[in-house]
Amino acid sequence: MAPPKVNNGLRLTELAARLGLTAQGGDPLVAGLTEDSRAVRPGDLFAAIKGQGHDGRDFIGNALAAGAVAAFLEGSARSADLACPRIVFKGPGFRAAVSRAGREIFGQPDQKLALVGLTGTNGKSTVSYLLEAILLAQGRKTGVVGTVNYRWPGEIRPAPNTTPEGPLLGRTLADMVAASCQVAVMEVSSHALALGRVAGYRFSQALFTNLTQDHLDFHGDLENYFLAKRKLFFEGLIDDGALRAVVGQDDPYGERLLKELGPQKALGFGFGPKAQVRAVAARYGLWGQILAVRSPWSEFELHSPLIGAFNSQNLLAAVALAGLLGVSGPVAQKALAAAPGAPGRLEKVKSPKGTLVLVDYAHTPGALETALAALRALTKGRLMVVFGCGGDRDRSKRPKMGEVVGRLADLAVLTSDNPRTEDPLAIIKEVEIGLARFAGSLPQGPLAAQAAKGYLVEPDRRRAIGLAVEILRPGDALLIAGKGHEDYQIVNREKTPFDDRLVAAEALAAAKGSHSGEGHGHRA
Repeated sequence: MAPPKVNNGLRLTELAARLGLTAQGGDPLVAGLTEDSRAVRPGDLFAAIKGQGHDGRDFIGNALAAGAVAAFLEGSARSADLACPRIVFKGPGFRAAVSRAGREIFGQPDQKLALVGLTGTNGKSTVSYLLEAILLAQGRKTGVVGTVNYRWPGEIRPAPNTTPEGPLLGRTLADMVAASCQVAVMEVSSHALALGRVAGYRFSQALFTNLTQDHLDFHGDLENYFLAKRKLFFEGLIDDGALRAVVGQDDPYGERLLKELGPQKALGFGFGPKAQVRAVAARYGLWGQILAVRSPWSEFELHSPLIGAFNSQNLLAAVALAGLLGVSGPVAQKALAAAPGAPGRLEKVKSPKGTLVLVDYAHTPGALETALAALRALTKGRLMVVFGCGGDRDRSKRPKMGEVVGRLADLAVLTSDNPRTEDPLAIIKEVEIGLARFAGSLPQGPLAAQAAKGYLVEPDRRRAIGLAVEILRPGDALLIAGKGHEDYQIVNREKTPFDDRLVAAEALAAAKGSHSGEGHGHRA
């Protein structure tokens, strides 16, 4: 993949001056930036970031051997580092400085396209797909940086993080500019905001969806989590007196943010009477939803295949952002009628007539509750769930997720998510504390298949999905939650191929064969 052709490089002394720093040991022409010595391209500046497990300064020699022309160092330079051209950064905030360096090296791409930032606990990916569909329908070439992938017309790349580190962010946006994109829609995570991955970039529009418990292992509490999200609006958003922010007004943290921003800078969306982009009526079914939408720009009836009231919020957010970007109501209306949303977000898996099987990314108590509440209202039979919790992440949400499932679901199969380096059984026990408050454990076998309420434990996720499919009866709905679009499972530090959608399809096909006499029957 060739480097982007959006600038002719930047001298090290000029880069240092723009960052308020000083270059030492030479003045090479810098053409790119990376923090990974294995990804160095000739002409790159190597950002020697100190991580949890490695110190980037230990890899400066490797980076120089691969073609790097200089190093960007954190803290005091060591004697081994002094032989190469360098910029030395002292004090806190090195990752933010690396982000600013990437913005300069890659030609300030946020000045060459409209940069739209999406933050909040839930809904970012779905809104990114909806807004992308609207903008493409208007004829505006659009790129997206998000959880599922990084993409623009003619290009799809894997996403190592929801929001990439500064070097990859700069390169990705520069490649979008080189591909003539006019808009870049970016999911901006709380980690990215707290660590400074988007520092220096100016967003033309920004969205806050909602805030529910997540990432407290990193932020400590909900207040710090909110303050990290808030940075996008008070440090990243262009402040020129224009209306640039869109905020979910039905969420208490959204209401707080709206008051802090003020009506000149932000508008709210939701169902409440104060929302400027508002659904005044709604109809729901397994076929999707119909909303009567009022906005400052137009009023129209919006038809969408997306299921559930929580997706109404995502649709309204997309309409509001599109309005700020100058897209008319009829264009948004037509685009959203055909937009399927994000992969792995209440994504249907083909199942026998009379049943519904869905895969969803819900991996927080709030997301799981909204998904189950939506399905509860639409399910005639039993509402079933396969779910677990990830390892090496916020442990406090585990019993809360169990409680949500125990309250809202009829039958649950508790299993592994991405256990990572934790014992899967230990994670399951913590989830089970909450689940057992509302549901009793069931034995595997015919009794579970006939039960109206309860839960099973099956640590193997493939077998758990197969077990849930065996129990499924006409009128039932099955939600497989936690991993959504992911096509892998992480056990210890190893990623192995695993896609809930494919595994569910295989289990459904096997169950169909069993019922027709082609299989081996149900497992007792």
